[in-house]
Amino acid sequence: MIEAIVIAFAAAATASLCAYHLRKLRIAEFARHVTRGSQSQHEATLALARAIFSEVKRGRDPAFLLPLLASLGGSPPTILKAGGCCSGVHRLFITALDTLGIRAAQVTVYRREDPAAAHCLAQVRTESANMLIDVDYGVCLQHPDGGPIDLAGLRSGVRPAIHPFVFDRQASYADGRPARAAGYPDRDYYRFDYHLSRTANWADTMLKRAVYAALLPITRGRVDCLLLPAILEWPEVLLAAALCWASILLLAARALTR
Repeated sequence: MIEAIVIAFAAAATASLCAYHLRKLRIAEFARHVTRGSQSQHEATLALARAIFSEVKRGRDPAFLLPLLASLGGSPPTILKAGGCCSGVHRLFITALDTLGIRAAQVTVYRREDPAAAHCLAQVRTESANMLIDVDYGVCLQHPDGGPIDLAGLRSGVRPAIHPFVFDRQASYADGRPARAAGYPDRDYYRFDYHLSRTANWADTMLKRAVYAALLPITRGRVDCLLLPAILEWPEVLLAAALCWASILLLAARALTR
């Protein structure tokens, strides 16, 4: 019985990795198309950010395969087609940059009054410097002196200056709906406590809060600054890894009971 389950898990993991490969090709095609003509990583990053800001719809992140797997987030091609929330559009941004050889990772900013209502950005490493970009609202975060700023700068207590990177107010979504103007609305929700910034939203579920409480002392606080690789933004890869891990546990349990 266990052998049959392990074989089924292995087959499902293989299928998930094949889907990841094919879907990554789709994202690579999209990224090459919208950055055609860019002369540097900096130009390509902003071209891709503008395209996602103006063309990708906003809404809830689409579920991956089944509602049971909703915690894995949406697959980037699905987000490109159907839209997503801040975490979804930045997942699309990060994975698209990865296909261009540009390193990027998620950064989460918090509000002290309601940590669970966090917001997602992306830190991008170009040939010149780190950049903090919010493709959801069409802005980049900079040091108050005009220079670049990164996660370490936010956590040091520097309050960044917010600048739009989208200036075409006539931009529209692919379905013809007008895009919103770049910039954060003037509401309390967007007054983030930037020195609380981390690389993940650990506050939105009880499970994540428990995992964070365990990882914080183990990593001596480095869990807050660990930039995740782009491959972990793919739910197909996460599912394959979970299935392989479950198979190992099943085989280990059988060996211990013999």
